[in-house]
Amino acid sequence: MHVYGRPAVFSKSVIFATAFMSFFSVVIALFKDIPDIVGDKIFGIRSFTVRLGQQRVFWICISLLEMAYLVALSVGVTSSCIWSKWITVIGHIVLASLLWNHANSIDLKNKNAITSFYMFMWKVIHLHDPVQQQVT
Repeated sequence: MHVYGRPAVFSKSVIFATAFMSFFSVVIALFKDIPDIVGDKIFGIRSFTVRLGQQRVFWICISLLEMAYLVALSVGVTSSCIWSKWITVIGHIVLASLLWNHANSIDLKNKNAITSFYMFMWKVIHLHDPVQQQVT
């Protein structure tokens, strides 16, 4: 593959960022249907949430994100730059812990709580960007 006549080179950072954000994209796509389960049922939409249930889809989403953080920790530990290693490892531990703690306190019967958590996930994504940029 060539870009402007030169071979394309994908750095570790680009590969990591692409993979990590792909996980987030899948989770956001799955999660957005959780609060809409009633409407999906009424209109015959067989979303994952309708087929598997709110709780199962919710915990699939959380598991995918926690797996992504585990991979991020692994990438951070292998960094050759000591400051990047510490920022990446500590940053992802903090973000994964925030996500886990918040997930365990959500009431899936409360649509406002689900929406609030959805917005929280977007904040975590944006908090993640500066941490992710430390990976080299």
